Amino acid sequence: MDPQPRLLPSDGPWARDSGSPLLTTWDGDGGTVLAMATGGTRRKKIVEWTRRYLPCEIAGWAGELGGAAAVYWLTGSYAAAVVAGTIGASVGYYATAYVNGVRWVSRTLHGRAWPMRALIANFRALRSIAIEFGPAEVIDSVFIRPVALYAGPYLVGNVALGWVLGSLAADVGFYVLAIFSYERFKSLLAVRRPAVEEVGHGSAAQVAVA
Repeated sequence: MDPQPRLLPSDGPWARDSGSPLLTTWDGDGGTVLAMATGGTRRKKIVEWTRRYLPCEIAGWAGELGGAAAVYWLTGSYAAAVVAGTIGASVGYYATAYVNGVRWVSRTLHGRAWPMRALIANFRALRSIAIEFGPAEVIDSVFIRPVALYAGPYLVGNVALGWVLGSLAADVGFYVLAIFSYERFKSLLAVRRPAVEEVGHGSAAQVAVA
């Protein structure tokens, strides 16, 4: 007589849909469960994207608003302020993304000599920025952001508020494109190292790719 089949963790009433692929190893005796989550739930994805992009965004906003305000104060020209704001945003944003990329890649190269480690880390950080942000930046800098920053003050009747609202509108379009590249080409990008956690009654390794 065949033994009664056992339920795996994903088969029982306690199973929960994580919204992402889940690899589970079950020893059949109620012992260790190893689970590798890929951050597929909507909430985890939002946290992942926020941790990746928020520091860059803060630096970009500082460069954008600071550069635009300084040039407008010096020249009184909307057009010159828009150009300065666009350049300032790019400098602040990508300097932060670059430093983070070098730092994340360097952590994975402990076995290499310092000169080669620095060379590889810088190359991979630059490659990561080009793949993740290249298409989004071209479209944003050439079309979306200049139009939004120039039109904002005229639409709301206030320079400062118009710049803020215009920048927010441009950011939406930028991140739609950037996040698509991030999710599509993640294996080629500089990301945070995996974090190992203990969960439930067993052992679990959770990959945090944020």
